[in-house]
Amino acid sequence: MTPVEQLLQGILTLDVWGVVKFFVLFGLLLYIVFAVVVIRQVQLMSHSLNGTLDLPLRLIALIHLGLTVGVFLLALLVL
Repeated sequence: MTPVEQLLQGILTLDVWGVVKFFVLFGLLLYIVFAVVVIRQVQLMSHSLNGTLDLPLRLIALIHLGLTVGVFLLALLVL
């Protein structure tokens, strides 16, 4: 079997759920990046503004990051 035939055979027997799993995990990975950006933005905001909500906002941002990492790991195990 030539390499072209092997490629065509691989494309024809493509597992749809495998592609869906890849895109779900990729989307969750992008969401983790978003959560890291949120933490950075909260950190920058805390340095520029002084207030009583600094600690609760940082805590919420860290909890958000922890939950996103947890959901990603759970998806890795389940999918």
